[in-house]
Amino acid sequence: MIKIQNLHKSYGSTEILKGIDVELKDGEVLAIIGPSGSGKSTFLRCLNFLEKPERGIIQIDSEEVNLEKYQKSQVVKLRGKTGMVFQNYNLFKNKTALHNVSEPLRLTKKIPKNQAEQIAYEILAEVGLKGKELNYPVALSGGQQQRVGIARALALDPYVILFDEPTSSLDPELVEEVLNVMKAVIKQGRTMIVVTHEMEFAKEVADRVIFMADGHIIEEGTPEEIFENPQNERTKRFLKNYLTLHNLDGDGI
Repeated sequence: MIKIQNLHKSYGSTEILKGIDVELKDGEVLAIIGPSGSGKSTFLRCLNFLEKPERGIIQIDSEEVNLEKYQKSQVVKLRGKTGMVFQNYNLFKNKTALHNVSEPLRLTKKIPKNQAEQIAYEILAEVGLKGKELNYPVALSGGQQQRVGIARALALDPYVILFDEPTSSLDPELVEEVLNVMKAVIKQGRTMIVVTHEMEFAKEVADRVIFMADGHIIEEGTPEEIFENPQNERTKRFLKNYLTLHNLDGDGI
């Protein structure tokens, strides 16, 4: 399971995360929604120490880090439990799709080159990129680049995959192809935490939804509870604004 207790993160004197508590069971999908600037992406990046939180406890599977007293080796082990899919792809521009997926296997898991490349070929085919293995990112669409990013995370076989607004940099017509790949990954029983602005997607695939604002978890529940019967006024206002912006009626989410 994943257990986060009293997580705090600040930039200078500005507190971004103000005591976040989250629990997630093996195989669950958690969607995190909320306005920009609420701390959603910072929370995700704290889980694998791309951002260093100041206080709290992070437990992923069997690895636990107390943020007030820990060793570097503990952080390395914790990171090894996570795979990250970034908003802006974060691919190596000078490497092919094949090498973007195989290199992390060689570097982090010390897998021999031939074996790592075989794994990369198989997973790129899984995400619909068979025949694109030797393309460089510049020759791939945004949706294809994001699928390389998903393949890279899958190849590491992590305990949890963290998705940081994976469709926000895509043109609208490319969003669906990435969401379809994510749905296929969910069917594999993967544990996932997804920060997203895609409300319909969150309602369809998540086991639980968290609404964040101002560094706090404002409301948490099943998709039905959050989208159909929210209790907090802040949640209600956010969803109402979303419906208005996307010209949807109350059944649109």
